[in-house]
Amino acid sequence: MARIPLVAPEDLSPDLAEIYRTSPAGKLNIFRLHAHAPTVFPGYSAMAQAIFSKLDVPPLERELVVLVIAVLEDCEYEWAQHEQIALSMGIPQVQIDAVQAGAFDSDVFNSREKALFEFTQQTVKNVRVNDAAYNAVAAFYSDRQIVELLFTIGSYMMLARIMEVAQIELDAVHGAEIVQHANKMAAAGE
Repeated sequence: MARIPLVAPEDLSPDLAEIYRTSPAGKLNIFRLHAHAPTVFPGYSAMAQAIFSKLDVPPLERELVVLVIAVLEDCEYEWAQHEQIALSMGIPQVQIDAVQAGAFDSDVFNSREKALFEFTQQTVKNVRVNDAAYNAVAAFYSDRQIVELLFTIGSYMMLARIMEVAQIELDAVHGAEIVQHANKMAAAGE
């Protein structure tokens, strides 16, 4: 049972009630948990949409990073939603299985992905990255992409902490629908 009760649909603000009615994200427990923070949640939602649909980082690599974070943070909710997203995006099951097993240096990954995973691991575990990890990722990614990766890593670390401290229950898995919706909204300029 969740430590923090979810906001009931009838108690959502008008803006959040509209999202609840019209967006697949609105149906998730995490949405109704975040609704407890009406001052921060709208800004975070805009950032999350940007992470899903506007980064210069290739989407498949962003999604692999999220899976790595879910494993490192041992966050079941994050893993369940993003495993579905990864599969819907075409990430091979063998790569998903390797990430879930913590085999970040597996031969199923190329050198770019391995550099990305080492950078992600060091950021999550140590806050800082050593020169070797930074230089390896900088060989593949621009400055913009590295900063976007750091925003992505930080965002999903924060989400994992919110989910785990609140002990949010896993509900329906709508991850793929949420990303499709975010991409549609971005394409429409919303």
